[in-house]
Amino acid sequence: MRRKFRLADELDLHICVYIAGVFHEGSQFRDVTTYSPDDAYHHAKFCLKNPNKLFYVYEKDDKVVGFFIAGKNPVVWNHEHYVSSEELFYILPDHQSPRVAYRFFLLWEEWCRDHDVLFMSFTPTSFVDENIDRWDSFCHAMDFHRGGVYYKKVLK
Repeated sequence: MRRKFRLADELDLHICVYIAGVFHEGSQFRDVTTYSPDDAYHHAKFCLKNPNKLFYVYEKDDKVVGFFIAGKNPVVWNHEHYVSSEELFYILPDHQSPRVAYRFFLLWEEWCRDHDVLFMSFTPTSFVDENIDRWDSFCHAMDFHRGGVYYKKVLK
């Protein structure tokens, strides 16, 4: 079995849009938002071309089965400092593994260090409710510390 992590390219966009659709269908957002493959494709293409975005894919036996996107933005009170936030990452259910998530996070951290990022921000929202203890353990193992809580109010 061959496994590979690499930067995404244009040929990966359609499969990443499919994977994002699987993510959306299983997430808490499925009843709140409508998934638009066209919009997802354009956003993925934007991320691919933006130097302030990190876009990695995970291949298993030469097939993309997961992706990770993060962004880099200036801190609002000091534009000489940068924060990087995970924006979306998902691995197809048959291929999910803490090792894969761990590797994505290591690659993200490396990218952040190379891009003068002051701190990294990760806010798991989609599947955290049923797995809060596992996410908490994972984040602590990656040396993330709790920095608040995420709240939402759906206005629909």
